[in-house]
Amino acid sequence: MDLNLITLKQGIILFWAVWLSLVLLLNFLDVAKNLKLLPETWKFNSGNFWFMQNVVKVYGTPNPLTWIMYISAIIWEVVAVYLLWAALGSFDPNNLRLVNLAFMINLALWAAFVVMDELFLAFLVPGFNIMETHRSLFTANLVSLMAIHLLPNT
Repeated sequence: MDLNLITLKQGIILFWAVWLSLVLLLNFLDVAKNLKLLPETWKFNSGNFWFMQNVVKVYGTPNPLTWIMYISAIIWEVVAVYLLWAALGSFDPNNLRLVNLAFMINLALWAAFVVMDELFLAFLVPGFNIMETHRSLFTANLVSLMAIHLLPNT
């Protein structure tokens, strides 16, 4: 196996594809648990719906609207996961259009979360620093995309 910077670039994309796929799976399982399709004792899920309910209640957001926001985020994750795997599968260091698209969708997801964190005052939820997490994910995605572009193809 020839390990070079192209392999590193593919590894960066692989990391994000695997990580976001796991996030997506855990969010699907969270939906299933909240819809009572899984037992209450089921542990392997994100718990993000519960967290979202606690964040958006600052404005008395109705539960159906919370569900719409949560499912919308999951759909966004589905698109991002698909694009990351597609970018990895067709990786061409001389044509990064699909890589750029995958990371732009991913960056937009984390940017949307940061904006929503501010809108819903998520930093006020005791015991959580979710805004910092979302900002860190945005930054890590941006640094990853920059590395893919700035590192040489050797």
